[in-house]
Amino acid sequence: MPSYSVEFERLWARRAKTLGRDLTQEEARVLDGELFQSWIDAGRLDALIRTILANFGRDGGLEEIITLGHHLRKTRDQARVHTLFRGLIARRVKAFHSWWPRASQGHVGCMREAARTSAQAMDAYIEYFLSLDHLGLPVEREALREEMMRFQAREPAKTVLPKVR
Repeated sequence: MPSYSVEFERLWARRAKTLGRDLTQEEARVLDGELFQSWIDAGRLDALIRTILANFGRDGGLEEIITLGHHLRKTRDQARVHTLFRGLIARRVKAFHSWWPRASQGHVGCMREAARTSAQAMDAYIEYFLSLDHLGLPVEREALREEMMRFQAREPAKTVLPKVR
């Protein structure tokens, strides 16, 4: 099966040919949403998780993350919830810590990037927290809250993130 980007490019080209022009940014966004939903409907969830981690591991993609997270909660797919959000959080916490040393020394550009990457990490944390709550996993949810607090305290990534099992 073709990758997400290959399928999107094919759909984009077909739609552009039908319209006789390039798609507007809004039309491309709608097309992307339709393709994303069709992959969810077709059960191509592992491929979507890989696509999200590849394209939005460090930042962005909040709409896609929320959409897939909601579907995984609704279907009670605990394994994929953990795969999606653990992958995102690990990448985003590390992204923050790549900026933090210089930000903590007062470098203005790094301060901005550290703040941005911190917010991106927190978006993933919140969606994971909601998923754990929805799935009825209070012990895991509270462990995640403690992890979030370590992250907020700017502890090093190796103490923030849980050990890989």
